[in-house]
Amino acid sequence: MGISNHERGWEVRRWVLVASAALVVAGALGIFFQAHAQDEPFPLDLAPGETFDLCASGLVVCPARTPICDDPNVAVPVDLPGGLGFRGVATGTTLCSAASAAGPRRVFRITVH
Repeated sequence: MGISNHERGWEVRRWVLVASAALVVAGALGIFFQAHAQDEPFPLDLAPGETFDLCASGLVVCPARTPICDDPNVAVPVDLPGGLGFRGVATGTTLCSAASAAGPRRVFRITVH
C-alpha cells in the first residue's frame, strides 16, 4: 500500500510549515543580535581640530542628518565636502549621533585627547 496522494500533500505542507517557521525564527534572531550589537556607542578618538568624515567611513548611510553632540565644548558636527563629520574641539569625552538616511541613528563616543 503506501501513502496516498492526499497524505503526501499534507506531509509536504507540514515540511513547508516547519521550514517557514525556522526561517522566521532565524530572521528574528538575526534582527535581535544586530540590534543588540548596535546598543553600544561606536568609539572615536580625535585630536583637537581633527575631523572624522562620517560619510566616508561607511558607518552611516549618507546623506546623514540631524547631528547632535551632548557637549559642544568637546566635539561638534561639521559639514564636509563628502557629507557630515565630527570635529574634536577640546580634551574630553562626549556622545554624538547622526540619523542615517536608512536605518536608526548611530551613536558615537568621541574622546578628544
